[in-house]
Amino acid sequence: MSRGFTIIEALVVVAILGIFASLAAPSMADLLASTAVRGASSDFYASLAAARSEAIKRRCRSAVAPIGATWNTGWTVKSGDPASSSPTCVPVVVIQQVDALKPRVVVEPSTPTSIAYGTNGRVTAGAQTIKFSDSVRTGVPKRCVTVDTNGLPRVRTGC
Repeated sequence: MSRGFTIIEALVVVAILGIFASLAAPSMADLLASTAVRGASSDFYASLAAARSEAIKRRCRSAVAPIGATWNTGWTVKSGDPASSSPTCVPVVVIQQVDALKPRVVVEPSTPTSIAYGTNGRVTAGAQTIKFSDSVRTGVPKRCVTVDTNGLPRVRTGC
């Protein structure tokens, strides 16, 4: 009496696993794209909240600014004002730095402007909306991070 699997049985199992894998691949790609968009928008929201908190805590200006020409290259959260006479505002301190986003994450607007907070936690340049989406998977819902004039950031899905 022999033990083990025959080659036919092993090939049938491999074929069945291949069929299941091909059915699961599109769903997995959507999941990965959705996770990348959600992570980028959550990181941006956290940076805005940190900048607002530092502006109120230190009683000096804070800003979220892109590192390069777009938000995709990352951003920094800085607090301080070299022109201020307050000892808590000098010098400018980098509180947080976020690395570049994953290649398929698209951020609008493509020409970013810094988001600055005053000492009272309000934005100095008015309300802004930053949209995050995936460049390939159009079925992945967009996520918007909005900042109202009061400085409160919010994240919405499907904007």
